Amino acid sequence: MNSKRWLYFILIAINIPLGLATRYDADYFPYLIRIYGGDTFAASCIFFGIRFLFIKPKLWKIAVISYLVCISIETLQLYHAPWIESIRHTPPFGILLGYGFLWSDWLCYAAGTIIAFIIALVLERILNSKYAK
Repeated sequence: MNSKRWLYFILIAINIPLGLATRYDADYFPYLIRIYGGDTFAASCIFFGIRFLFIKPKLWKIAVISYLVCISIETLQLYHAPWIESIRHTPPFGILLGYGFLWSDWLCYAAGTIIAFIIALVLERILNSKYAK
């Protein structure tokens, strides 16, 4: 596995427990993070996951794709057929698919995608400068 893939693997490994903590141990976080942190971490995790799979495309393309994935999943929450509702109520699909549509989640996804983009941009520049020498 090349160094960029390791970087994104580590970012995902850090991101997942933080995002889950905002859902299951919310009392330890400030109010805004309790309410909006999970969706923000979810978006950044999707960004890091897509980047892990696709190392070559430009970061802005990864950001656009990951944001579209996030809003697609959120929009899917408007669909309430019995078969998908039964899937939503089984772990881990409830966390992955969500339960109810909220417009505010689109803002959280934008914030998470932008934060992940900036983190990736900075870390990839550091990584590239390290190997350019």
